Parts: sequence; structure tokens; C-alpha cells
Amino acid sequence: MALASSWGLELVESPNLRARHRYLAGTDEQRLADLEWALGSPELDACWMARGGYGITRLLDRVDWDRVADRPMIGFSDGTALLVALRQRAGVAGVHGPVLHSLADLTSGPSRAALRDLLLGGTSPRVGGEGDPPDGPLVGGNLCVLADLCGTPDQLDARGCVLLLEEIGEPAYKLDRMLRHLRRAGVFDGTVGVVLGQLTSCHAPEGADYTAEDVVLELLGELGVPLVRDAKVGHGRLNRAFVFGAPYVP
Repeated sequence: MALASSWGLELVESPNLRARHRYLAGTDEQRLADLEWALGSPELDACWMARGGYGITRLLDRVDWDRVADRPMIGFSDGTALLVALRQRAGVAGVHGPVLHSLADLTSGPSRAALRDLLLGGTSPRVGGEGDPPDGPLVGGNLCVLADLCGTPDQLDARGCVLLLEEIGEPAYKLDRMLRHLRRAGVFDGTVGVVLGQLTSCHAPEGADYTAEDVVLELLGELGVPLVRDAKVGHGRLNRAFVFGAPYVP
């Protein structure tokens, strides 16, 4: 919070920011009240998630989307669910970028500067990567969350879009299962390209002659669309921010 304040931003804590309930930051009622306040209060210019938000899917069907203001919501990881819902339910473009909890842990320089320049100057950052750059709006985020959204009202609609995927701490077989879940659910249908971000601490079994990335790239290569790998987006010490639904900048 001190780092963000040093940029000239005035941070206002939500009323229940420090609440706790079991494994969540407060009860559903507390978190829903904070979320709707952050997304709709006329006194605020943006909403910045403090942490990943793995209880966010408990709230999506209870949010009054008609009262959501057109303002940036900054977050990633489990916040992917909120970014998708904002775009598809309210027509609001969030920012896929570091939560406050991870901001200070980022490698100083590129990732912090990219987020600062985006928030304060409107500059579209480059997410980087290697491969054939696709052309289209960039959506997506955490693979596990996107798989969990399948079959719900908030399943990602990536038609005509470039789909970004990143993950942390998952074994290769689970990555394969989640990717095939997306494919069977139709999430890849109509996509114009795929960008693979960081697979942080994702792993194949010890002694295997393949990597977790090999498993992911095998399936993505079957899609027949432009593919970029090693984008600087995800749970590592480089996490470039981008506007959810804005044109992909290689």
C-alpha cells in the first residue's frame, strides 16, 4: 500500500478489508458489501483487489451488476472470475494485473512500471512472449479459474479474442485435464490466438522426459491458431498488467 501511495494514489480501505471468516476475508455478506461499494461508489476511481480472492465465485450471482460503474478493477489469479464477469455482465474492462499483496514482491522495474504507466498514463503495456503474435482483444487469466467457470453463467466467451492462460503450482496431468475441460466446453471455439503466460512451479513427475509446458503446448498447438509462449504474465516476479479485452500488445 505504501508503494502504491508513493505513486500519488490515495488508497481507501474497504470497511471489511481486515475481516476474517474461516478461510475467507470475512463472511459473504461482508465481502459482497465491500465489493459492491468498491465497484459502484461515486467517491472512488478504481477498485484494487488486496489478494487473489478465491471466494469471489460465491458472490458473482449476488452482485447488482446494474450498479457497477465503468472503472478499472485491478486483479488477477482468482480475480480472473471477476474480470470475466465484469466484461460479460457489465461491459466493464478490468485490468489483469498485480494485486496489492503481490505488488511489493514483483521484480522492481518492468512490472511495476507497466502497471503504474497503465493506471496513471493509460499506456498499453507489452506483455511480451515468443511466437506468432495474434491480432485481437486479450482475455483470459488463470487456467484453473477459467475451467471452474465452465458450465456456469460466467463461462468465458473468447470468440474473436486472444486467450491468455497462466497457472501456478499444478502438476502436468492437471494442466492437461483443465485444458481439455476448456476445449470440451467450447472455450477455445472462435479464438483467434492463444498467449501462454507463466507456468510458475508447474511440474512433471520427477524423472519424466517431458515438462509441464510440453503438455500445455501440445494441446494448444492442436488448435491451429497463432500461439505465443512465455508471456510475462502470471504468478512469477514478472507480471505485466493489461486491460482485459483491449488489443493484445506483443
